[in-house]
Amino acid sequence: AEGRPGGSAAVDRALAVLDTLAAADGLTLSDLARRLQLAPSTTHRLLTALAARRLAEVDPATQGWAIGPAAVRLGAAFLRRGGLAERARPILDRLAADSGETAALVVPDGETALVVAEAPGPAGLRVVLPPGTRLPLHASAGGKALIAHLPLARVRSLLGRGALPRLTERTLTDQGELTADLATLRHAGWLSERDECAPGQSALAAPVFGGLDDPVAALLIAAPTLRLDAVALAALGPVVAAAAAELGAAVGGPRGE
Repeated sequence: AEGRPGGSAAVDRALAVLDTLAAADGLTLSDLARRLQLAPSTTHRLLTALAARRLAEVDPATQGWAIGPAAVRLGAAFLRRGGLAERARPILDRLAADSGETAALVVPDGETALVVAEAPGPAGLRVVLPPGTRLPLHASAGGKALIAHLPLARVRSLLGRGALPRLTERTLTDQGELTADLATLRHAGWLSERDECAPGQSALAAPVFGGLDDPVAALLIAAPTLRLDAVALAALGPVVAAAAAELGAAVGGPRGE
């Protein structure tokens, strides 16, 4: 490796760092160096270079290194190029037709959820989520679906450790309340938010697993709050969860019973 031209040895080592961080969150410098069989000084230089481009980041409290938000952005770009939106199109169209509301697909993009495909509902008064729309991770159903299964340390690195931004009177700004809300998705397979992201707008969502531990995307249904009442949520929640499982299986994720 040392003799490869163009500095490829350093590139190989940096990629090995990323691979190792992706497989195990929260590795200390010494743990990472030992796993890679590199000198701690070499490992530190690689981490510093990756951190400068936000491909890696360290938790100041634990000194554990993890994948940074720029790496998530690269993954989101691959998903967009790799046909995830195209595979989701018939599922989105079916969700919109069956629910009568807007259906959308979001992927993680740094510290937000990025809409990459939308199927508009037939109603004249509807929620509009064109591709390119960014949704907050802590206040949108799609954003919450993307982070509900992540380790708490990674959620905190994405959202910060202080109070969360208040977008409406119903936005959850307390980290503890948000953590409890995320647990509802892990229990039921889907979650909802009512007027937390925008007044008069509600949504429900479920994560899409593509063969990795973390979700690669989330499917959501969004509608005016007046139409998305408790009865509608209870009926549509399992439908969204089933659609997300179907899409996940189509891109290499686990198949249902």
